[in-house]
Amino acid sequence: MNRRTRNILAACLIPVAMTGCKNFDDLRVNPNVSVVGTPKLLLTGLEMDMIGGQGSAQSGFNSGSDLSGDMSNSPWNYTHMSNQFLVLGHDYYGSQDYTWNNGLSYFGSLRNSAQLDIEAAKQGTELAAPYYAINKFIRTFYFLSMTSQMGDIPMSEATKGAAAGIYAPRYDAQKDVFLQCFKWMEEANDSLAAISLRNPRATVDGDIFYAGNLLKWRKAINTCYLRELMNLSIKINDASLDLKGRFNRIISNPDKYPLIADNADNLQMNYNATQKSNNYPLYPMEVGVLSAKRNALGSTYINILDSLRDPRVFIIAAPADSLPAVPGNPFARYKGANTGDRQDQIYIDINKGKYSTFKISYWLSSPAGVPDIQLGASETHFLIAEAINRGWIGGDAAQHYQDGITASMKFYGVTDADIAAFLAQPIVQYAGNNDTGLKQILTQKYVAFFNNAGWQAYYNYRRTGVPVFSIGPSNQNGGKIPTRFIYPQSEYQNNKANLQEALKRQFGGSDTRNDVMWMLKP
Repeated sequence: MNRRTRNILAACLIPVAMTGCKNFDDLRVNPNVSVVGTPKLLLTGLEMDMIGGQGSAQSGFNSGSDLSGDMSNSPWNYTHMSNQFLVLGHDYYGSQDYTWNNGLSYFGSLRNSAQLDIEAAKQGTELAAPYYAINKFIRTFYFLSMTSQMGDIPMSEATKGAAAGIYAPRYDAQKDVFLQCFKWMEEANDSLAAISLRNPRATVDGDIFYAGNLLKWRKAINTCYLRELMNLSIKINDASLDLKGRFNRIISNPDKYPLIADNADNLQMNYNATQKSNNYPLYPMEVGVLSAKRNALGSTYINILDSLRDPRVFIIAAPADSLPAVPGNPFARYKGANTGDRQDQIYIDINKGKYSTFKISYWLSSPAGVPDIQLGASETHFLIAEAINRGWIGGDAAQHYQDGITASMKFYGVTDADIAAFLAQPIVQYAGNNDTGLKQILTQKYVAFFNNAGWQAYYNYRRTGVPVFSIGPSNQNGGKIPTRFIYPQSEYQNNKANLQEALKRQFGGSDTRNDVMWMLKP
């Protein structure tokens, strides 16, 4: 052994000897790996959770991490089947039975949200401020997602744990959850406006949606605010909510409440072809699945496109192989399967080429795939059009209805000429501020939600009954579409007393998928 080697060994052995009396737990910590997330890494993770959770239903208010095993092997499939955009043709991917159980839990993410505030504070007041504001909205997004699925949820005492000695948080009433979320969205918007006024170059790192653009975050926050006000339209006569007043204040003051009005400002996940960890979720493994015709597009969705001669169908869907071409009718070969029909027969018919499937050349042409919109321009216009139709605000509903359709079609790459031709059809032209016009707005909103916005298509159906969802022999829920998700089993194990009190208050002690929560009661 030469002198150089002996010196290196001696240098390595000294620290080993010095740590000989350390606690075993200390020795388990890898000194080369950070155990505390930086603000930018925490923010990135929280934004990823916003997208990931909308395609699945996670169980457990306490864990917030396990996928519910009784739903589907593919969360993407499950969400879109439930929205009736998709029909599952093989039981490996799930069923058509509408017997879902556990709702979504973001409480694991909310603990990371609390940690983001702590880590941001270490950066100093000015650097921390935009993190606080964006984080406040992300926290709001999580709570809104959970309450919309289940009803009352732990909120005011949630995630406090050991620091506050609260291990079994009480449940807040759904109305109080919404009111708190409205307050947080106001505060987040105001904070970002004040930050930008002080420092127009203020930004945040780790923002995968808007690259730190604070104005675009304000637009997303206020668009979400409009969404949730409209999601409570059934409660319009509750004066304490002031739905009309809040909606009016937002629309009448665009400087204070900027909105997403253009696709360039959509809050969406953009995938890419170069970074494998950020490839489109269905690429490449689902190429074979989709091309093997194991999933058909749903008739609830396809029938709307066909009946209105909508050019989006040619971009999104592949024609049914066995259906003959009809001269003068290019829509004749596009047909969807009925959600709720017997799955064994659907499987046979898909493979016989009787139904339209996903157009592979569009959805899976590259690892970048198609962006996933959570809040977008088309929804903004449809929300405003609906508010005008309902008499909440003044304005031109027809223009916003057309703008919503245009924004959706441009997202899919429909040409200006085809958009103009579609809008010129008498059947498409806005029927006025009446029930027919409202149905037109809601139908186009449903079409725009295809493969976007998580559960919003279902929430809008649940609130309005538009479009009419298909119910068949595989429903297994008494011929009903569920109105909610049940609470996670972990709550019965770890927070039973508070859960039972909340169930008694809401549903007389029941916890089923057909119970009617506060937001759905006139």
